[in-house]
Amino acid sequence: MGSNFKKFEKGFGIYNEVVTINNTTTAFTESGAYGAAAVIRGDAATGTIRAANGGTISIADLQVGIVYELGVESVTVSNSKNVYVLKR
Repeated sequence: MGSNFKKFEKGFGIYNEVVTINNTTTAFTESGAYGAAAVIRGDAATGTIRAANGGTISIADLQVGIVYELGVESVTVSNSKNVYVLKR
């Protein structure tokens, strides 16, 4: 299994890690936190997303369950609902 497993250490798909955020701010600018490349709004989540090269998006303006591909610097969720950040 050893050598065959090595082929897949980087993952199988476009996104290979999910970070769930609720009622907090999470930044994706630290070493090891890079690669945030998409977000999915959970039901009734509110707050803001800061894009990697500047600008913000209100989470309330996003449709629930849709994958939005964008570089993410940080996500602030201002209630106890979930936003999912997909990392490469």
